[in-house]
Amino acid sequence: MSTLNRRRLLMAAAAGGVMMPILAQNKPDKLVYLGDNQGGWKRTLTEEVGPAFEKETGIKVEFTLLPPDAWLARLKAEMGAGSSGVDITQWSVGMGGWVSPHMLDHNEVLARITARDPGFDWNDFLAGSKLAASYDGKLSGIPYRITTGILVFQKALLAKAGFAVAPGTFAQFHKAALAVNAPPDRYAFGLMGKQGPGLYPSLASWLYSAGGRLLDFKTGEIFINDDKAVTALQFMADLVVKDKLTPPEVTTWEFDDITAGGQRDRYVMAQTFAPYMTLMNDPALSKTGGNWFADTVPGYTDKSQSRTWVDGHFLAVSKYAKNADWSIEFIRMACSKEWQLRSMERGNAPPRGSVLNDPAMAEKLGWPPTAARAIETGVPTPAHPAWSTLELALRTGVSETLQGQKTAKQALDAVAADWQRTLRRAGIGRA
Repeated sequence: MSTLNRRRLLMAAAAGGVMMPILAQNKPDKLVYLGDNQGGWKRTLTEEVGPAFEKETGIKVEFTLLPPDAWLARLKAEMGAGSSGVDITQWSVGMGGWVSPHMLDHNEVLARITARDPGFDWNDFLAGSKLAASYDGKLSGIPYRITTGILVFQKALLAKAGFAVAPGTFAQFHKAALAVNAPPDRYAFGLMGKQGPGLYPSLASWLYSAGGRLLDFKTGEIFINDDKAVTALQFMADLVVKDKLTPPEVTTWEFDDITAGGQRDRYVMAQTFAPYMTLMNDPALSKTGGNWFADTVPGYTDKSQSRTWVDGHFLAVSKYAKNADWSIEFIRMACSKEWQLRSMERGNAPPRGSVLNDPAMAEKLGWPPTAARAIETGVPTPAHPAWSTLELALRTGVSETLQGQKTAKQALDAVAADWQRTLRRAGIGRA
């Protein structure tokens, strides 16, 4: 790096209040970030961290944010080609199996981060977030977001209907939903019912709380169409098709839509991403601001059976990235305590214990303590490379049931048959 560039970097760092270390790598004009465009949780990254990084370094961060399926396809193409066109890779838990071989060993990345910033404090990251960021023992990203499903509800409306606490079982949920349903303006329950990536988290809490499972990737044994799984899907579908307790448009809803529906007072309860409650409770964005409370999801016949999903997103540098030093510096900044705390106010679910347990944030947002309890018993999204193909078949089956085209048993039997073919082709379960 030239003397002039060193001087400019030091001046920019001083102006921004942070003394950044000098990096050996030449400074590029920009870094390319590739991620998805779903949910508002990236606003701190795109609207604040990116500009702050540019101010301090002179490097612009170009955010390429795509719909989930397009993001997945683009990332597979880039990694498969060994492309150097992506500097910062955002990946999620379910992608770990195929994306990990393309990423640097992030224990080495972490060592570089802590050498530059001893206060980064890797011990502050929750153990579950570290586990989710790893595949086959290799740390393949730095956690930026770790989230889970919780029950969000408008407490005053439940109380008005005679329910002093959130429903703790499926039966209690059904009873409360019938009582608070007030179509056409406000319905009892909102869900992400579009045939897309939102369907798995919509089903997963019901599935795991009913004692259901997906499959065993080691043996190839399939559980998605057993009695417990069928019970879970049929219960969810009956809320939509039989009892009409959901807004008619829920079969078009995904991530942003479930948040917007809560903000517009379209429903009283939802099982959704914990941090979405932040945006739903913001009076500047939501007509229902301040009305939402949180609890863990209902258990099947007892609250102790409550189980949900755990997922997350990670910021990573691939083996092919040509600006690795600067990409790592962006990740260090984005995942710092200060920016993680700020991101929490804008819809993120940080993986740092100090941030989630911050008393002011807990009081202000409401959901962090609930999310922490849910994560303790949550089931991570499958990371096996075959999961992306299996999930597509599951989306079809769940969608058919929500549309009233098939019973849960019919749909999940078809899903199981499709999974058997996929697993055979992948060689999973063979002796």
